[in-house]
Amino acid sequence: MLKIGLIGKPNAGKSTLFSAITSIDVDIANYPFTTIKPNVGISFVKDKCPENEINAKCNPREGKCLDGIRYIPVEIIDVPGLIEGASEGKGMGNEFLDNIRDADLIINLFDASGMTDMEGNPSESGHDPLDDIKFVNNEIISWMNGKISKDWQKFARKEDNSPERLDVKILQKAATFGLSEKDVSFIMTKESFPDKLIHWTDNDINRFSEAILKYVKPVFSIGNKLDLLTDDAIKALKDRENKLYMISAEYELLIEKAYNNGYISSDAIDFTFTDKSGEAQKTVLNRIKEKYRNGEIMRFYDVLTSIIKSLGYIVVYPVLDETKWEDKNGNVLPDAYLMKDGDTALDMAYKIHTDIGKNFIRAVNGRTKRVIGKDYKLLNNDVIKIISNSR
Repeated sequence: MLKIGLIGKPNAGKSTLFSAITSIDVDIANYPFTTIKPNVGISFVKDKCPENEINAKCNPREGKCLDGIRYIPVEIIDVPGLIEGASEGKGMGNEFLDNIRDADLIINLFDASGMTDMEGNPSESGHDPLDDIKFVNNEIISWMNGKISKDWQKFARKEDNSPERLDVKILQKAATFGLSEKDVSFIMTKESFPDKLIHWTDNDINRFSEAILKYVKPVFSIGNKLDLLTDDAIKALKDRENKLYMISAEYELLIEKAYNNGYISSDAIDFTFTDKSGEAQKTVLNRIKEKYRNGEIMRFYDVLTSIIKSLGYIVVYPVLDETKWEDKNGNVLPDAYLMKDGDTALDMAYKIHTDIGKNFIRAVNGRTKRVIGKDYKLLNNDVIKIISNSR
């Protein structure tokens, strides 16, 4: 399952967002360090389900499918708030950051209202919210640098005597962040580093850390607390930083609670009211709905889906029966896997189980019914049967 680290300074609204998108109750308060240990839960990425192609309702083993939209589960790791000096251990920062070592991507949730200071304390004077983006990115880079540079001279002298390639040598350091040999090799094709590790400077290590975030473990900044800003203020912020995603964790939580309490028909923004909803609920929820209509603010599911798609992930459905798209128990399209664009049928076999990958024979395309080989490049919404002599 894809792992996503949710980080930011204290009081950025991470706990509120985590509760809304995972339906897990956590402590929420308007002061720093409400969260003192990581919260782990499941959220979802959305994609069109191929169930309509066979006129049969799918039976997801994990996640759900609503009105033809498949919700594919991803793991969310909500890390306690980071303060300046976190990479050096201040405020247990090193310990907190260790929780995102194996995250596939990182979301930096920042307070777009600017109404909290750098340590997350409420502040009427506030500060520039875009400073929070730079601060968190710098702390991540410094944290990585500290891990990589530890005992560097001893490590470099030993490895420089080895006949292994440079990417294999540096993998010993990079593996602590969940990188594979393939990941490190890709970085080496994109960036240039000294052939001898003993010649690497602090700047080279810093560039390598930056490359990890650029090519392998990207950081996406999402502005929160849009419910506290006017439309003009939101637009002004986006004009300054046009790559921002904007959400309101407070709105997300209110919509989720309204849906769970049966006040609205769905947790999508085109919800309708049920008989259980009163005028008070309708007034609040209609005001929230209006905020989303102008396009300046997005639902988190849509933001997350957009991010995942931008990274080249596709959704693939493994089945046992390529004609009915079922598993051995007759469940239709029971599993949906997030794979990277360029992954092959063999990659999918290994994702299902190592033994199935090792004993791969062939695969079958569920749409064309044609036999495909291990090198077949998967496409989004592919339905694939893997044939293996694994027991």
